[in-house]
Amino acid sequence: MKKYLTLAASFIIMLCIGSAYAWSIIASELIENFGFSGSQSQIIFGTLTGVFAVTMIFVGKLGEKIKYKYIGYIAGLLFCLGFVTASYSQGNFIFILMGIGVLAGMATAFGYWVALTAPVQWFPKKKGLITGVAAAGFGLGAVLMSILAEKILNDGNNVLELLKIIGIAYGLLILVFSNLIYQAISASEKTEAPARVSDFINSIIFKKLFIGLFLGCFGGLLIIGSLKVLGAQHAISNHNLLVGVGLFSIANFFGRVFWGFVSDHIGANLSIFFALLFQGAAIISLNLFPLSDNSYLVIAVLIGFGFGGNLVLFAKETAQEFGVQKMGTIYPYVFIGYGIAGITGPIAGGYLYDLSGTFYYAVILASLMSLAGSLLFLNQYRTLKRNV
Repeated sequence: MKKYLTLAASFIIMLCIGSAYAWSIIASELIENFGFSGSQSQIIFGTLTGVFAVTMIFVGKLGEKIKYKYIGYIAGLLFCLGFVTASYSQGNFIFILMGIGVLAGMATAFGYWVALTAPVQWFPKKKGLITGVAAAGFGLGAVLMSILAEKILNDGNNVLELLKIIGIAYGLLILVFSNLIYQAISASEKTEAPARVSDFINSIIFKKLFIGLFLGCFGGLLIIGSLKVLGAQHAISNHNLLVGVGLFSIANFFGRVFWGFVSDHIGANLSIFFALLFQGAAIISLNLFPLSDNSYLVIAVLIGFGFGGNLVLFAKETAQEFGVQKMGTIYPYVFIGYGIAGITGPIAGGYLYDLSGTFYYAVILASLMSLAGSLLFLNQYRTLKRNV
C-alpha cells in the first residue's frame, strides 16, 4: 500500500510544482501591466530552472541523510515563501526574481527530487512507466494553473494576487502530501557504495545524457517560456492563449506517460531520438503554417507531447545505466543540462524577440537544437547495435 500512496503523493507534489510551466501566462501579465521586457520576463523563468537544477545536486546529497518526507516539507515551505514574496513585490523585478526565480526554484528542486526518486525505488522493474507517471504530474501542473489563472484574473485580480493565492494553496498541498511519501530504501538498507562524482561524470554515457537533456530542453523551454506571448503576436484570442498553455500541459502529461511506457519496450536511446525529432518538427511548424486559433492549439499540443519525453527518458536511462539506488545522486548532475537549457533557452528566445520583434528566429533555433539532440541519440543507438 505504501508504494501506491507514495506514487499518488508524488504525482500531487509534481502537479503543484509544475505550475512553473504556466510561466508564459505570468510573463505576459508582467509585460502588459508592469512594463517588463521580454528578456526580463524570461530571466526570471531562466533563473528558476537554473536554480532548480543546481539545487537538485544538494538535495540528492541531503536525501541520503534525512527522511524523504522532510525534503517534501522544505519544498512546501520554500514554494509558499517564494510566491508570497513575489506577490508583495508591487511589480519590482528584483523581488519577483528572488521570489519566483530563486526561492520557488529551490522549492521545485526539493519537490521534484523526492517525487521522482521515491516512487522509482518502489517499482524498479517499471522504471520508464513509473518515471513517466510521476513526472506527468509536473507536466500537467500548468493545466490547473492556467484554469485558476483565467478565473482569478477574470475576477478582477492582478497577477500579483494570483501569485499569492497559488503560493499559499500549493504550498499547503505539498506539505500535506509529503506525509504520504515513504522510502523503499532506507540509509541502513543501502548496500552499494555511494556514487563518486569522479566515477560517473567522465563516462561517455553521462556526457551524452547531459548534452542530450540540454539540447532537448533548450528548444522546449524556449517555447514554453514564451508560448502565450508568441501566440499573441498572431492575434490569437486571449481565451485560446490560456487554453493553449493548458493543452500543452495535458499533452505534456500524456507524452511523459507514453514515452516512459515506450522506452520500457524499445529502450531509452531510440525513444529519445523519436521524442526529440517529434518535438523539433512540431516547433518548426510554428513558422511553416499560418497561426489561427485552431492551428495554434494543435501545434501547442504537438510540442507538449514531444517535450514530455525529456524529463522522463533521461531519468529512466540514468536509473538503467547507473542503478536505481544511485539515481538520486547521479541524476541531479545530469539535470544540470536542464538547468543550463532553462537559463539559455528562454533568455535566447526573449533576446531574439526583443531584437527582431518576432519569434520567427527563436523558433528556428529551438527546432535545430531539438534536432541535434535527436541525432545524438540516434548515433548512440546505432553505436550500441554495432557493438552487440
